[in-house]
Amino acid sequence: MKNTARSPKPYASPPKEKRPAYDAGRFRRGDAVVLVIYGLLMGLGLAGLLLLVPAYADYFASENHAMFSVNLISYVVLFCAVMVVAGSHLFRTFGTFVRNPWAKFGLIPGLWLASFLTTAGILAASGLDPTKSENQLTIEAMTRDVPFVTMFVTAAVMGPLVEEYVFRHLLIGKMSRKVPVWICVVVSVIAFAALHFVGAGTFDWISAVPYLVLGTAFSLAYVFTGMSLAYVYVLHFFNNAVSLVLAYSFGPLMGI
Repeated sequence: MKNTARSPKPYASPPKEKRPAYDAGRFRRGDAVVLVIYGLLMGLGLAGLLLLVPAYADYFASENHAMFSVNLISYVVLFCAVMVVAGSHLFRTFGTFVRNPWAKFGLIPGLWLASFLTTAGILAASGLDPTKSENQLTIEAMTRDVPFVTMFVTAAVMGPLVEEYVFRHLLIGKMSRKVPVWICVVVSVIAFAALHFVGAGTFDWISAVPYLVLGTAFSLAYVFTGMSLAYVYVLHFFNNAVSLVLAYSFGPLMGI
């Protein structure tokens, strides 16, 4: 009699777990409110009107203290607004670190170093001496008078979340629902670089290279981590934290 029993199937490995993807959702009224506030405070410098009030400006020991207070107020308002509108989404996207956490955390300094070397290579190849952006000049001036901890909270904790919300979460995450994602990436990179020259009297393309490289690194990291707002926030935090530590540690030695 013919044996009709089927041989057991070879062991099948479980299906590979897919990389998590985080839907930024539709553009909502809260996003519009944050974007308007951002435009008023950062684009038009509405908070800077405080410096025109004599009683306000006279309260501070120096002009740098007064300027920093304006930035601090702006970022506190924007940081709180972003947390109200997108805080739950931010915390959810920290899930990107669940799989291969050491590799993902380890990639952060690697991306920072790659961005630094790319910028240095482009600047060296150009043979040009870039002028500093208004943003860089302002930060360097403030490091002479503003305590490190206060500047760290503003520029490394609050600032990166606000910028990543606007330039990655909105311009890529939400806009890519209507526009091809790589067009959104280009728009995000250009807008991010342009932000750092708002209020500048002069501009040349070589000065924008550091911001174009950083914007590209942040945007690619955002896309390839499944549009994780948390990942690019940590990456941006790391970049700004290292920059501040270097500025406060070696700035005085270099006459900054």
